[in-house]
Amino acid sequence: MIRGLRWIALLVLAAGCARESTPPESAVTVPDFSGVYAPAPFVARPELSLPDQVPFTDAARQVFDAFDPLVGNPRLEDDCVRETMPAVLWLGAPMEITQSDDRVVLRFERGGVVRSIPFDQSLPVEGIEPNELGVSVARWESDVLTIETTGLLGGEVITNQGFGLSPQARLTERYWREPGEMDLQLEVSIDDPTNYTELFTIGREWVWAPDEQVQDWECIDLGSREADIDIDELARQLEQL
Repeated sequence: MIRGLRWIALLVLAAGCARESTPPESAVTVPDFSGVYAPAPFVARPELSLPDQVPFTDAARQVFDAFDPLVGNPRLEDDCVRETMPAVLWLGAPMEITQSDDRVVLRFERGGVVRSIPFDQSLPVEGIEPNELGVSVARWESDVLTIETTGLLGGEVITNQGFGLSPQARLTERYWREPGEMDLQLEVSIDDPTNYTELFTIGREWVWAPDEQVQDWECIDLGSREADIDIDELARQLEQL
């Protein structure tokens, strides 16, 4: 009987030691993308990676073929028109990322656009009030920052390019760094059955620019391109900046 109790005690002790010697699961570490990024030096507009064939629907193809950037362009009537998603992603001005445990903030110089996006939440399926930037949520997929957006007003995928976007569109952004690099790669998947027969992607590179700063955006509306400019009024507005 005593010998049996000894064996039980030894087994219990061995099991306890095994549990103590098992290392705890290591916490998942994610990269820190915080900092300022810009287009490549001396490039007015970043080079975009587009599919060889954009999968337009028949109706969207007709709109694209007939597109005229000088017709119905709000920027010809209002110099301070608000930037929209995803068009703001392709502009040639700097962007700053600020990252914390619960959200990521993307601040664009152009238009003073700020996107404050929470981590690990679900996109609402109803009750969304459409707006220029939509409603976004973020998550980490390994070392890739993934952002999903819906609730858009629609309009254009790329400013002045004729790529239509409906309010039913869903966007998925993916940001990552190649090994050993600080530049940020971006790929945006566009899911919009109204305009495209299948999901397609557009990509670009954001260049790490620690010496750059995202400046405050001050805009003066000069009115319609066809209107005469009031020089005195323009001078007064410039003095207020």
